Amino acid sequence: MNRLECIKSMVSECSVAADIGTDHGYVAEMLLQDSKCERVIATDINEGPLNRAIEHLNSVELNSKCDFRLGSGLTVLNEKEADAIIIAGMGGELISDIIETSKNIALQAKELILQPMTTGNKLRQYLYENGFKIIDENIVKELHHYYFIIKAVPGKEEIKDEIYYEISKKVLEKKDPLMNEYMNKLLNTNENIIRSIEKNTSSDYNEKIEVLKLKNLKIKELMEN
Repeated sequence: MNRLECIKSMVSECSVAADIGTDHGYVAEMLLQDSKCERVIATDINEGPLNRAIEHLNSVELNSKCDFRLGSGLTVLNEKEADAIIIAGMGGELISDIIETSKNIALQAKELILQPMTTGNKLRQYLYENGFKIIDENIVKELHHYYFIIKAVPGKEEIKDEIYYEISKKVLEKKDPLMNEYMNKLLNTNENIIRSIEKNTSSDYNEKIEVLKLKNLKIKELMEN
């Protein structure tokens, strides 16, 4: 399953879905063709991508089921207007900022489907600390990249160890073989950073090395369980 297919599969059947940063409108198209929702609010901050989405959805004869809006993040939505809000293909910190800017809108939705391109750890931490809980998460691999797709709802959940910001608890529980691949890659990346710091620093003790070594220790423990 590819990234966009996975995003679509994680959206619950609903009346209205909002595709924030719609780009070409592919997610909107997939949701409507699969009858995941009756209507899509497709938004983008830039005119170019929004026009591409209008053109594409017109070409597949779905534009009558779409409401196109130009604007930033969730500011173009009204409270309770969308059942599902999809924010995909952006950095985790940007997604967090978008939610924070219009938190009242995000908290009134039934679910958020989020796909960070980077810093998924920062996004998970933000969600846990700001009135959301992660109820599902999947990992997909395209070429050499691993992507996480998060399903969050309003609610509270306590995280006992910060390693779960870095390593998805939900994907771990599924024992997805891709997760082991991802964790091995993470271990190797951290080991390379440690070696590089050790080579280029005269100090015996380095806080960053200690943090990375502890992180690797925890990752190995998770892999063994």
